[in-house]
Amino acid sequence: MKTVFKYLSIAVACGLALSCGGSVQENTQESLSQFLTASGEYSFTVGDVRFSMVPVEGGFFTMGKTPEQGGGNDPAMHPVIVDGFAIGKFEVSQALWQEVMGSNPSPEPNPKASVSRVTWKDCRKFVDGLSRKTGVRFRLPTEAEWEFAARGGNKSLRYRCSGSNDGKTRENELGIFDMSGNLWEWVEDSYADFTVTALSVNPTGPEVSANKVIRGGSAASKVGEKYVSSRQEMAQTSKSPAVGLRLAMSTGAGHDKSLEAVLSSNEVEREPSDGKAETIAVGNVRFKMLPVPAGTMKMGATAEQAKWAEEDEKPVHEVTLSAFKMGQYEVTCSLWNAVMGWLPAKCEDDSTPAVNISWYDAQAFIRKLNALTGRKFRLPTEAEWEYAARGARNGGNNVYAGSEYCMNVAVYSSNSDGKVLAVGTKSPNSLGLYDMSGNAWEWCQDWYSAYSAESVTDPVGPASGELKILRGGSAPARYDACRVSNRSDMYPVNLKSTFGFRLAL
Repeated sequence: MKTVFKYLSIAVACGLALSCGGSVQENTQESLSQFLTASGEYSFTVGDVRFSMVPVEGGFFTMGKTPEQGGGNDPAMHPVIVDGFAIGKFEVSQALWQEVMGSNPSPEPNPKASVSRVTWKDCRKFVDGLSRKTGVRFRLPTEAEWEFAARGGNKSLRYRCSGSNDGKTRENELGIFDMSGNLWEWVEDSYADFTVTALSVNPTGPEVSANKVIRGGSAASKVGEKYVSSRQEMAQTSKSPAVGLRLAMSTGAGHDKSLEAVLSSNEVEREPSDGKAETIAVGNVRFKMLPVPAGTMKMGATAEQAKWAEEDEKPVHEVTLSAFKMGQYEVTCSLWNAVMGWLPAKCEDDSTPAVNISWYDAQAFIRKLNALTGRKFRLPTEAEWEYAARGARNGGNNVYAGSEYCMNVAVYSSNSDGKVLAVGTKSPNSLGLYDMSGNAWEWCQDWYSAYSAESVTDPVGPASGELKILRGGSAPARYDACRVSNRSDMYPVNLKSTFGFRLAL
């Protein structure tokens, strides 16, 4: 039975043509090294005016109205990878504009203040002129780069505004100032609604549009306009005393290609199992991984499941699995915070499952956990999940993970008031795994696809797809959704207050 609704989330990827004029060459890490300071920032001087650019390491983020932005499963959410780049530490000053353009369009002249009353076309002329003067290719940031930087890049603490929740803090996690408030800022992209669900790498918006995007809000904006996801459109020939710009430049840094492989392929990197339980510490938080022995199972709508089974649980097929390890509990809020340094929405107790987690969020967590521990944690494959939920080769034929009766092993609609509870409040299955039925839906590694009748060994699902697998049911779900063979599927960018995950090794 499927109890998870699908929501559309979108990304745009089109070509970007940047014109800096003259004979300015593309930036490289080598060519920019002469401008790199001891603080790690780039410093430039034009005439008597000095300005700084902050390097932003390439990485992954969910762009748009994520839960802290008030969006939840908003269609504007979409997964994005950006290359490394650099962005202005401050908005472009009136002094720098004057030095490059020979005039100051701002209504209240002040060399140290941010320049305003500039059109998008004016900004393009400015970056062309600045590039010729410095020999460095400057540009406007893409919309994706702007939001990634405003969110704090790979150091993000998930604030609503840049550096804070109320928009009153000028500096964010990367040491960039005024990305929420002061002035709206032009970005390179033309304006369009987001329209695709797939992972985008360095998206740049539509090729042609009369209107461009402005970001960040102004000093007069309400707090919602200062949110890092807030966007407005403006004619490229229009100007306002509340609109300015911020510089960006490519640095040749790229992004970690292994990240793209993890997020878009079906590859599973396994760590050999020693067959022993182990306790792992991250800071002051400990969690246990339990062994799951190698074996063979009948996967899908077996006889005890048949009464409630959906068509996508058929045909029953034989699956052989190598030994692996599975988390004793779903990943908790305390473990999430120890690894990521911030808490997802609805994480109100250390011992409850970390929820409001997308498949992509889970992968980001796992990458950081692996960096901290030197291990190869991952999401379980769908077959591993069902095998473990059934109790492996000696688990019997229970409808639920450890029992014939849902109430014994699951936090579900009849005993939860619709909210996830502390992990481990119900009985475990024969492997000692808790909450494999109920509490939080658990992401699996696989793309969703129909079953085949063929016998398989260590299956990983199709190489590509649109939807990822969720298993186990949840606190507000009915009993039949908590069965060990029940399958649900969802766009990997989407999340709900019942979406969590469990580690495999």
